[in-house]
Amino acid sequence: GPASRSPRRESSSQSAAVMATMRAAFALVAGLAFAPAASGQVLGAQPEVQPAMAIKQCKGGSCWPEQTQIVMDMNWRWMHDKAGNTNCLGEGDAGWDKTLCPDPETCAKNCALEGVDANGYRKTYKAKVVDGALALEFPNAPRVYMTEAGGTRYKMFNLLNREIAFDVDLSTLPCGLNTAIYFVEMPADGGMGALNQAGAKYGTGYCDAQCPHMKFIHGEGNTEHFKKHTAENPDGKILKVGPEGGKGICCAELDLLEANTRSSAYTAHPCNFEGDKECEGDEECGDKDKGELGWCDKNGCGFNSWRMGDEKFWGPGPEYKVDTTKPIRIVTQFITTDGTDAGDLKEIRRKYIQDGKIIENSKATNLPGHPDSLTDDMCAASVKVYNETYWGYAPLGGLKAMGEAMRRGMVLTLSIWDDDFGRMLWLDARKPAEKYHSKDPGVARGPCRFRDGSDEDIKADLKKDGVTAVATYSNIFWGDLDSFKASLQGKAEVIAEPVIPPTVSVV
Repeated sequence: GPASRSPRRESSSQSAAVMATMRAAFALVAGLAFAPAASGQVLGAQPEVQPAMAIKQCKGGSCWPEQTQIVMDMNWRWMHDKAGNTNCLGEGDAGWDKTLCPDPETCAKNCALEGVDANGYRKTYKAKVVDGALALEFPNAPRVYMTEAGGTRYKMFNLLNREIAFDVDLSTLPCGLNTAIYFVEMPADGGMGALNQAGAKYGTGYCDAQCPHMKFIHGEGNTEHFKKHTAENPDGKILKVGPEGGKGICCAELDLLEANTRSSAYTAHPCNFEGDKECEGDEECGDKDKGELGWCDKNGCGFNSWRMGDEKFWGPGPEYKVDTTKPIRIVTQFITTDGTDAGDLKEIRRKYIQDGKIIENSKATNLPGHPDSLTDDMCAASVKVYNETYWGYAPLGGLKAMGEAMRRGMVLTLSIWDDDFGRMLWLDARKPAEKYHSKDPGVARGPCRFRDGSDEDIKADLKKDGVTAVATYSNIFWGDLDSFKASLQGKAEVIAEPVIPPTVSVV
């Protein structure tokens, strides 16, 4: 997975790239006559208008629409003092405003979070839904979450003994970029409370297995021990990164897809607790550089076709089994021990569909038995064959723990991002530097060059080629196992209301 404590699914330049534009736009709202704000992580004057994005649930050969919406994460929003327009958190090394944020609780009471209207999503943040398809454009697009109709709660998915399918077009994403669609066990209401009046409607409450050091955690400003820290980059250099607050927020994470045109992976990241949990220090939050596992499996156990021996499975052109120059339908199935909703998760299967044809997942030809799905046995074998020294997956619960998080409910998350520090080498190239020329199994994760992936180089190459990097997601279906076959054959009837009510709670 990503380098320890590196930016997680957000470019270091993404938030800053749009902040000045948003401040200028909001300055026009009511002439900065901000709405009276009550005590708490409060709301500004700009109302939130979440883009609608319907999905479908399938059961017994029938599918019906569910009205859902998309909301952007709070980290991308303008956050200012509730009585004016002073930033609560400055850019770069500026840090928290000492008057507004002398301590975590006062910070929450003084700072207002702005909504984003339809025009803001579409034009400023470059996250738009057109004809049911969500397009996220690099570098402006924020991380977004799926909410229920009304937008005040996240939609909670429980996919044990079920599947999810979606279409993705990532044909413009080069080496170093990553579009991710994944689940995290964040709270359904976004952690609303006395110090958080914003909640899911404004994209609060994010957590993942990297234990990100978010601006606000459980309603309080992450102001204490706000500083830069050192980390080792892929070249072996010790650099200062950040700054960020001293606390992280951890939870289980299930990556359906992290990919660009050259490489892809799906990955399970279990944790050894329920829900989300605030961490502090290496022992709790984890630090791969120091060998500290923490409470969540940062590396995870994943299936990457290139890494596992099939270099002609995923790539740009007809010579690959999955041609990334075209839209791809991806089906992920969650198999339980007893074939019922009550069983433990034992296997995550993957199928691809292009041009009306089902493409079975590649086989891990460099692992014993050549497995073609994610299981605990496959994960144990990969650790041994790939000589992994950092191994948290089994000690932190493996697929059983991952399945328990799914049973409790997880939130669908989508993003497009780069990582100027780690250069996404863990996804599409080789790391670290001393293994660059190694032919050992598992070292290469894709065909990209070791030096590729810096934020500056990605943007320069896109500009030179006249390409806009956009990831587009559409036709999200979830429900019974093998529901995708009926829709593939044109036999799935799309109806207004379910014939058979769902037997599993999705709330």
